[in-house]
Amino acid sequence: MNGDKLKAILENIADGIVFVNAENRVEFVNEYGMSMLGLTEDVTGNDVLSCHPESLNETVMGVIEGFRSGSDEAVTTRLDGAGRTMDVTITGVRPDGGYIGTLMTLRDVTVAARREEELTMLANQLKASQEELSTPVVQLWDQVLALPLIGSIDSRRAQTVTEVLLERIVETQSAVVILDITGVRSVDTHVTSNLLNIVSASRLLGAECVLTGINPDVAQTMIHLGTELGDITTMADMQEGLKYAMKRLKGKI
Repeated sequence: MNGDKLKAILENIADGIVFVNAENRVEFVNEYGMSMLGLTEDVTGNDVLSCHPESLNETVMGVIEGFRSGSDEAVTTRLDGAGRTMDVTITGVRPDGGYIGTLMTLRDVTVAARREEELTMLANQLKASQEELSTPVVQLWDQVLALPLIGSIDSRRAQTVTEVLLERIVETQSAVVILDITGVRSVDTHVTSNLLNIVSASRLLGAECVLTGINPDVAQTMIHLGTELGDITTMADMQEGLKYAMKRLKGKI
């Protein structure tokens, strides 16, 4: 295949192509590569660093020196420039075993990158919505909030629960929070510690927590773990907890 035919093929490839010779001089850049790199003048014969953003200089030179030293491992990096997002693949060229230069392939992934960002954003929004739904703080009465916990309570969820609850306590100026654990799957030292932290944080804002929904298995587990509930008020269920809250607000407790 003659040089003109090869050049025509490279010019029609739907990727940017840059070839740098063994002296680190640019020997070929196709038109697509020129456009992707934002080059307006022919850089053939120039140093390789003349056609790349400064942010890539260290990476490019490090990879080229690696190829010169015998490395065969191609390197891929992502580059934002000229209004595009590109995946740049850098490969050492050794047709007969000896290093003759470096081939750089630039692929426009702008659309895919934007979709990734959109999907990541949607996933984060969905996760936030799920966390919000998993911590439903309900106002049962004036100055009375209920927080029914369902499922498992790890450190991250406990932090979310605490943040949401404290915001609602301040917002509603509530004096009593009914913390219902009927739907909590299992209780261990970590879970009880998280529950006690929620109670303590609520108290700092002037709200008393009433713990409801402790079933026999959870009660036995707490006893086995040596959990000290201290002066935390406990009730059989949320209905009893609400009765307690109403009496407390009327000053009968």
